[in-house]
Amino acid sequence: MSLDGTISQTISNCLVGDISKIDSESLDCKGLGGKKQKLFSYVAYGLGIQSTLPIPEFIPAEVECDVTIHIQSNSYNTGCDRVAWPNRKISDYIPKEVIEQPMALQLSPEEAVIYLKDTGLFLVQGGNRITIIPAAGAWLSRIQTALVGTVMAILLYQRGLLVLHASVVNINGGAVVFLGNSGEGKSSIAAALHTQGYRIITDDVAPVTLDQGTAKVAPSFPQIKLTREVAKVLGYDQDKLALLLPKLNKPGYGLNQDFTEALLPIRCIYVLVSGSQLSIKRLKRQEAVMELCHHSRLNSLFDSEKASHLLQCAQLANQCSVYRLQRPRNLALLPELARLVAEHQFIQGQVTR
Repeated sequence: MSLDGTISQTISNCLVGDISKIDSESLDCKGLGGKKQKLFSYVAYGLGIQSTLPIPEFIPAEVECDVTIHIQSNSYNTGCDRVAWPNRKISDYIPKEVIEQPMALQLSPEEAVIYLKDTGLFLVQGGNRITIIPAAGAWLSRIQTALVGTVMAILLYQRGLLVLHASVVNINGGAVVFLGNSGEGKSSIAAALHTQGYRIITDDVAPVTLDQGTAKVAPSFPQIKLTREVAKVLGYDQDKLALLLPKLNKPGYGLNQDFTEALLPIRCIYVLVSGSQLSIKRLKRQEAVMELCHHSRLNSLFDSEKASHLLQCAQLANQCSVYRLQRPRNLALLPELARLVAEHQFIQGQVTR
C-alpha cells in the first residue's frame, strides 16, 4: 500500500521556519497557496518533533526538526488553523471488508499504514513523517494516545532502532530496563522505584541505540500507565490519574520530575515473571537473546528484517546483563521488590568497579 504522490509531495513542500515560540508557530506551505498552519514543537524519544496536532504528553521545546506530524482533514477540529490538504479518506487506503475490523496493519521498513477503528488511519513514512486521517467523530485523546505509543514505535523502528516493550528507570546514572508480558508489572515496578527517588525514563516504548558499542535508551515523556490499585498501594494521588484506554482500564499519571532529553546507557535488563518467591537469576546469552526478541515484537512484524532484528538483540545481549526477576503477583510486595532491585544494582555496581 503506497501513498500517492499528492500527499507525499504536499508534506515535502511544507518547510519549517525558525521557531520563535516554545508552544507553537506557523508552518509556511508555499506550495499550498501561501497559507499558514499552526505548528507545535516538541521533543520525545530523542527526536525533535513538529506537529500540526497538539500532543500534550510530549515536552515543548525549541529543537531541530527530525519528524513532522500532520493531521489531514478539512473538518476535524484540533484547535489549529486549516490548510487546504487534498480530501483523502480512510476508505482510500483500507478495503471495505477490513474497515469494520478493530485494527489493521500494513507495514514495511520504509512505509507503514496503521488503522484503528473509531480512531483513524496513520501513515508513517521513512522514519520522519506521520500523516493522520481521523475517523469520523474520533476523540482527539484517542488519536494522541495511539500516536505517542504504537505509531511512534513504528516510526522509531523505521529509523533503525531496536524498540523494546519495556519500562525504564534511571538508577544511579544508568538505565535499568524492565521487560515482561502484558500484565506482568513493568509499569508497576517502575512506579515503585519512582516513589523511592529514581527517575522514570520511558514507559511502554523503549527505543535502544547500539552505536559505538554502548547500548543507550532514549527518554520518551513524563507519563506512566498506572492502575488505581497500584496508585493506592504506592501512595500516588489518584485524583491525578487520567484514563488513557477506557476498555483496558489503563489510566496515565503525569510525573512530577525533571525530564532529561539525553540518551542513557543501559546498565541492566530484567525480565519479569510470576512465581512463588522473590528471586533474581542471570540468563545465559542464548536465553537473553530469545527474551529480547520476544519483548520487541514490533520488529518481528517486518518479515524481511528478521535477520537484522536478531542481530540487534544479540548485540544488546552482548553489551548488557539480562536477568530473570521472579516475584509473587502481590501488589503489597511492590515496595520490597523495588528495594530488591535497587540493592541488586548497588551490588552489581560494586562488582564491576
